[in-house]
Amino acid sequence: MDEKNARKALVEVCQLAYQRRYICGTEGNFSVRLADDVVLTTPKGACKGRVQPEDLVLTNINGELLPNSLNGNPSTELAMHLTAYNIRPDIKAVVHAHPTCAVGFTVAGVALDQAVLPEVICTLGSIPTASYATPSTKEVSDSIEKYVKEYDVMMMDHHGALCLGSDIWDAFYKLETLEHYAETMLVAHLLGGVKPLSSEQVRKLIAVRGVYGLARPLPQEFVARSTN
Repeated sequence: MDEKNARKALVEVCQLAYQRRYICGTEGNFSVRLADDVVLTTPKGACKGRVQPEDLVLTNINGELLPNSLNGNPSTELAMHLTAYNIRPDIKAVVHAHPTCAVGFTVAGVALDQAVLPEVICTLGSIPTASYATPSTKEVSDSIEKYVKEYDVMMMDHHGALCLGSDIWDAFYKLETLEHYAETMLVAHLLGGVKPLSSEQVRKLIAVRGVYGLARPLPQEFVARSTN
């Protein structure tokens, strides 16, 4: 995707995330990798519901502003995006948001890593929770590093969600899947508890992932835990 279209898509995703209350105020940060060493990202302190294409910032893969960046500075949380890009060459976009229901599970100390919904198993596998880390510090990158290697979606304890994608829409759709899953789990808990799928049911779902055009292997930890 060229820079002009990347700016347009990134703004659309920012505005959708704001409208759907995955973020509020000036929360959240979003980015697209334009080239191996060029990242387009949201600016520091901006409301994503009002951000415009010209507001977006260009940095190199080390987070340093490029000379042709028009104005502003990148988010103080850009480092976690760069961690994902450096570990996973296949990742072209990162979405960080604070979806209410999913974050609520981490605040309550309840994991979202059970094998429950076929759609989640087929697309994400499961959703791990990284240990609590102080926002905008190196602690965040350190806490997500081991999960980024295998997972495309993860929660950060008492903080928010990190979704990785082949493009900005792929990352955003994973955010939607995450929050829908969390809402479904909340309803199940209110109705008396969660009934996970059986190991045989999970094995069958893994076998048909190709129908969805999904080639990336599921996390081995999840497969081992859910099929034995």
